[in-house]
Amino acid sequence: MKSITIRTAEQKSYSCLDGSDFSAVDNYIGFRDNNSCCLDGTKMRTTTPSFITELSLKTTPSQESTILVRLDTGRQLYNACLGEGLRRLALIRQSKDFQEIIKLPKTVDGQPNKERTKAFNELNKKEKFTQYDFHHYATVIRDSWINEHIGIHIAQKIAKRAFNTVQKKAFGIAKNVRFKGKNQFDSLEGQNNETGLIFRNNVLYWSGLEIPCIIDTNNDIISYGLKHRVKYCRLVRRKINGRNRFYVQLILEGTPYQNPAHEVGMEEIGLDVGVGTIAIVGDIKADLKQFCAELLPDQKAKRKLQRKLDRSLRANNPDNYNENGTVKKGSRKWKKSNRYNAVSNELSETDRKLAAHRKSLHGRDINEIIAMGTRIQTEDVSYKAWQKMFGKSINVRAPSMFMSSLKRKAENAGGYVKDFPTQTTKLSQTCHICVEAVKKPLSQRWHECCGIRMQRDLYS
Repeated sequence: MKSITIRTAEQKSYSCLDGSDFSAVDNYIGFRDNNSCCLDGTKMRTTTPSFITELSLKTTPSQESTILVRLDTGRQLYNACLGEGLRRLALIRQSKDFQEIIKLPKTVDGQPNKERTKAFNELNKKEKFTQYDFHHYATVIRDSWINEHIGIHIAQKIAKRAFNTVQKKAFGIAKNVRFKGKNQFDSLEGQNNETGLIFRNNVLYWSGLEIPCIIDTNNDIISYGLKHRVKYCRLVRRKINGRNRFYVQLILEGTPYQNPAHEVGMEEIGLDVGVGTIAIVGDIKADLKQFCAELLPDQKAKRKLQRKLDRSLRANNPDNYNENGTVKKGSRKWKKSNRYNAVSNELSETDRKLAAHRKSLHGRDINEIIAMGTRIQTEDVSYKAWQKMFGKSINVRAPSMFMSSLKRKAENAGGYVKDFPTQTTKLSQTCHICVEAVKKPLSQRWHECCGIRMQRDLYS
């Protein structure tokens, strides 16, 4: 049977290893069904819109044990592909061809240099640094004990995942990559709904396992999702109260469910998401409020548990610390008491609840914005820079995640989110009456000029 390749939020074209001349990431998941070609000459398939419906799995202890073994097998296969990818990337960067190619100009007459792009693509093929070369590598090393636990299509998806990770380092998006430790590999997915992970008649079939799904017939979202064609399945493991819970995510063809209770407005919206506040201005309404303020109590509880873990670790391992309280350098053995493990599980559960609460608050704010309008304009800010300056606050509120969800939902509702540069507009520093720009420090939160006194975020 001919396999079907699924493109999941993948890059449209990778052209070079120094971070230039590569296309943006797709905003959707889907098939490619036409006769267009990739850069390496292989055929691609056109994309169709997709959405995800998640179902709980009713597993037995025996099935859980088997799933855990297969997840760990997938982890080892992923680490092997990741290590091989880093090796090939190092060879490319050490080659004379690479040193010559990076000397070529990135642009010609304001357009990407096609000669440079073509040279990088040929170098990638030569050094076998393409997605399909990773597929072949995974297929070869799978011809061992791994074959007993991981099918060919799942192995290829794992190889693709490793390839995309290494490419982030190649493009300078990430400084380095991380290998997965024990119990850190929590998902596996197939390429279609015909082999590997198969969902049929509300049951997940996987190489001898038949796991029934828990279906809530009164849930409109689940009922809507089950009416659509399944492209492929993804198995996900989550830790809840220290116990493993397993779910199947169905990647379905079509558009996501629209709750009729949520209105869609027609106004044009100005949006300013800050570190701790969010300002929304429409044609007839303006609002300024704390961004995810309800998360602060959860964060305080998390900090208490972290201090408790630190005290326990220091009490059980006094020889691992210097006199000034810092950890000694070199290899060390850590003793962890049963109480430490219990508190660690409690901290993990607190993190999970915090993330779920944050996602709920994001959804509430997004629905309020969509109810005003779907044509949204906002400043193009660097959330990575915010992480360096306001690390704790960004970790709690996750504004980048909020904007990603807002863009997706606005587009699903027929609108858009447009980012404009702050360097040229300077909206928070410019008076919109006399058009005079006066630089304001971040601590100055009010705009005062031409008889107008207004909160800075709302005014911008």
